[in-house]
Order: sequence, then C-alpha cells, then structure tokens
Amino acid sequence: MLALANLAKQAFPLFLCGLVLVNGSCSQQVQAPTVILGLSTSFGNSGLFEVLQPAYEQVSGARLRSHLVGSGAALQMLERGQVDVVISHAPEMEARYIKAHPEWSYKKLMYNDFLLVGPPDDPANVLSSPLIEVAVQRIVEHRARFVSRGDESGTHTRERQLFTLAGVTLFPEQTVVSGQGMSRTLRLASELEAYTLTDAATFMAMNQVLCLQPVFQGGTNLLNTYSVISSTMNPNEASRADTRSFVRWLTDDGGRELIKGFGLSSGVPAFAVWPVGSPRDQPEDLPF
Repeated sequence: MLALANLAKQAFPLFLCGLVLVNGSCSQQVQAPTVILGLSTSFGNSGLFEVLQPAYEQVSGARLRSHLVGSGAALQMLERGQVDVVISHAPEMEARYIKAHPEWSYKKLMYNDFLLVGPPDDPANVLSSPLIEVAVQRIVEHRARFVSRGDESGTHTRERQLFTLAGVTLFPEQTVVSGQGMSRTLRLASELEAYTLTDAATFMAMNQVLCLQPVFQGGTNLLNTYSVISSTMNPNEASRADTRSFVRWLTDDGGRELIKGFGLSSGVPAFAVWPVGSPRDQPEDLPF
C-alpha cells in the first residue's frame, strides 16, 4: 500500500503538468482567418456566393462571412471598417468613394445585364418599345404600377438614371417602394402585377416562382458591371494579406473559373467574367 501511495504522489505532479499542457494548447489554438464581405443583394440573391464560399474556404483554410446589403450600404460599411471587401454594381457611386479613398483597391470582376420585367399581359405595351427610354415612358404614360427598390442600391441608382434619361417621373399613385433587396422586390412586383428593374442573374434564379417576364433588355444603358473593392488600411498585416489573397483568387484564379460556369446548367451563364486585357481598374471601365 505504501508503494502505491508513493507512486501516486509521484504521478500526481505529472498529471497536473499534463493538465497545464493540455489547457495551454487549447488556449493557443489558431483560429482560421476570416474575410468579411459586403455583398450587393443582386450578387447575393443570384446564388453565386453559395458556390464561391465553400470553394475558397477549402483551398485557403480561411472563412468567408458576408453581409447582404445594397451597394451603397456595402460601400459605407467598407468606409467604416466593418467589412474587408465589397462586391458592388454601382459605378457612379463607386467613383465617388474611390475618389474619397484613393488607397482602396478596385477591380472589375464581371458583368451581365439589367432587365425591365413586368406582368405577362404587359399593360403598358412595353414589349414593342424600340428603346429603353420609350419603355420607361410607356410605363409612366399608362400609369402602370412600378416597384422601386428605393434603397440607394446599384439597381435603384440605375433605375433613377433610366427615368432621368427618359425625361419622365413616376406618379406617386403608380409607385410602390419596396426598400428591400432584389429577391423581395421581385416577389412584390409579381404579387402586384407590376413592372420593376432587376439584374439578370437574380431573375434567372427566381423566374420559376414569379409571374413576371422580361419586357425590355439589351443595350449599353442596361449593362450591369460588378466590381471588387477592398481597403488596404486594416492595421493587421495578416488581415490585409488574407484580403489580398481572396481578391486575387476571385479576380484571377479559381473564382474566375467558377463565375464562368455559374448558371450553365440552365443553359445560359448568369455572368460573364471581365475579359482578359480589358481595363478594369476604374469604375467607368467597360468590358468591350
């Protein structure tokens, strides 16, 4: 019994030492780096992020976290240091922020089109319009209901530009302001049998559950470009490196290849990647 007691006394300090080592190793576990994104709802509602996120996390060991907001809100979050990267589709708005923050990194990523969509019976006879200006004018002239994003997003910005281009203003009684993202705005327009402006990718992702059809598409006034914007001002060098790695993967590596193939299962790609060799460092740059 005495021998056993002495053995226990000798083992007890070793046991305590083991506890310290185990607890110490737990407290020093390295967490995976996290890159926080501010995504326009048009990008987020398309389903593309659900493809990009697991692919990047697998190859990098980093985690991607996202906030789904309008482009304007996403740029504000980047300015406040709340996100590391923004994916936006509001070139004029982006230009103002880039001018105010020349230290930000800016690259064009991809593009598709905006679509003017409306009810199948097309009460404003928009389908026969030769120009987008005429299409918008007919909506106003017929007092047809129109659902506006009303949220300072990229889509809302383009919507206002189109009405300015057409020289018309919606009447209050025909205007419904959703103040919400793209998918909810489309659902509201479908329920109200109204017209609205949408990005092509979100409409493609949702068209089976909507009672809407494209009534006008095509032309440079409906070109929809997406950009990747990041800040280099994070005081943590490791965080800056993680951000640079993600942007490089997205614009020039595996992310680019995934964007190319996204939507092909339905017959038409949802986005076109920015052409190699085309200028891409300024908000006003175009893919062709």
